[in-house]
Amino acid sequence: MQLILGWLLVIFPGILFIGQLISSLNFKLAQKLGLQEKPETADAILQRAERYTAYWDLVTLIWLPLSGVLMIINHSLWPVVSLIGGAIYFDASGREAAKILSFKHEGISTGTTKEQKLFFATYIIMTIVAVIVVIFSLDHLL
Repeated sequence: MQLILGWLLVIFPGILFIGQLISSLNFKLAQKLGLQEKPETADAILQRAERYTAYWDLVTLIWLPLSGVLMIINHSLWPVVSLIGGAIYFDASGREAAKILSFKHEGISTGTTKEQKLFFATYIIMTIVAVIVVIFSLDHLL
């Protein structure tokens, strides 16, 4: 199970990290690729918030891919790194959802319906991954 979860953490959170790396380096390219809301359907404040979030995500979203690598090589620190990464993912998914819902409540354009469904699906998946990783880490530590 550890090896399978490790590879899943390298691949899927790794893809999210790479998406945020693209967003940090070239936000317009990220918009063209559908990784960020398109400028014609999202207010400037949302785009600014997403760009700054992408910068911060480079520091925070690396933890689960790193924990996946540590799981694969069976390094003794994988449970601790996984616990940290899971907690960060749980927090980040909730904060992102709360941010977007707040913007929508205030009448700020937050992208197309299709974009929002995709992004909220991402938040739900992040939450599920976070809970699984935290439980798996705690089970190993205890």
